[in-house]
Amino acid sequence: MDLSLTHFIGIDLSGARGSFTCAILDDTRRVLFRGEITQTDWQAKLAESSINIAAVTSPITLNEGLMANPARRESLDPHPPASRFTNLRLCEYELIIRGFSSTRTPSTVESCSPSLQRALRFSSELGAQGFLRWPAPGAERQLMEVHPDAAYAQLLGSKLQPAKSIEGRIQRQLLLQEEHLNVRDPMIFFEEITRHKMMTGHLPEGIVLSPAELNALIAAFTAWSAYTNPTAVTRLGDPDEGRIILPVSTNRR
Repeated sequence: MDLSLTHFIGIDLSGARGSFTCAILDDTRRVLFRGEITQTDWQAKLAESSINIAAVTSPITLNEGLMANPARRESLDPHPPASRFTNLRLCEYELIIRGFSSTRTPSTVESCSPSLQRALRFSSELGAQGFLRWPAPGAERQLMEVHPDAAYAQLLGSKLQPAKSIEGRIQRQLLLQEEHLNVRDPMIFFEEITRHKMMTGHLPEGIVLSPAELNALIAAFTAWSAYTNPTAVTRLGDPDEGRIILPVSTNRR
């Protein structure tokens, strides 16, 4: 497929119901869009490109009981403790043993939290719009799942500061810069701080991106990374139950 016709889309559903945060990259990793959109806006964005490769920062599949299967548990390294880690997906267990907090997706929609039900409904809607689970060779609309904190840690080589802290947000934005995304240099934040602003609590705004925007951008970069270099990305979990994809740094290629 012609990469110049392809958009790489990152989606974070942590915003208000009825809208979500979206980031779109072109084939050169240039940010074409970043912000909150409605479902109507979403349809318009999809129409802008003939090929759309999307990554969502929420679960897109239910668990299929792999972690409750004794034979499968025995094959894992490390072995899960008896009677623990049974009601979640394999990819989520692999995140946990890597030291990341993770959603524990049940086997039925009825057992899911409202936010998780929303995420699964959204992925189902994407399926109805023609998105197939990546990798789907030749498909013009493909979908994958990404874990933002693990994705950023994959690029850095170690865990980062919390995503909601200013330090963590700056770290993440710097990593996006290193991967050649045209985001603003977050170090300008420190140039804008004055004694008066610190004393009055009026810190610079609009320089460091929000956690939702940073999540959407790393998801879009993961979609680009997986599509352009599929053998290098890290795939957690089982292909039938659902995988979490982690990107590869362009600096290590």
